[in-house]
Amino acid sequence: MNQMSTTLKKCLACLLCFVISVNSVMPAFAQSQTPPVAEPYQDNEFPFWVKELRRFEILSFGALPLVTMLSFWTYDIIRSIKHPGDERYYPWPLKKAGISVPLTKKEQTAIFFTSLGISIGIALTDICVRAIIRSVREKKMIQENIIHEPIRLEPLSN
Repeated sequence: MNQMSTTLKKCLACLLCFVISVNSVMPAFAQSQTPPVAEPYQDNEFPFWVKELRRFEILSFGALPLVTMLSFWTYDIIRSIKHPGDERYYPWPLKKAGISVPLTKKEQTAIFFTSLGISIGIALTDICVRAIIRSVREKKMIQENIIHEPIRLEPLSN
């Protein structure tokens, strides 16, 4: 009986603490103020290199899952070509779970780092292509400004 009353007292104390904590927080949520709205970033808010670094990060990490999947499939196909006719080395859609030869830890690590390198290569290619396009565009603008003579204003004489 004493054990049960002690447990009951502990449960009631926990319930009381919970009710008090919920009631102390409720007035903060009951206010009818509108939440602050975030302003969008301005074009000149971040330096150019930060934007390029963010684009590099997004492209490299965004491409990683797809490139990893394709790398594993490619490796499976290469393995099946090296072992023609052997059911244990069939590529992924044709693999049989009970008899297939699993990849070793070394092979898995090599495939993953290969896909990581390919993903970084995709992001570097994007940066290079965009830099070349920017350079061509700037040269074209400079040439257009040089070819066209500036307008000269001459005062009218009376």
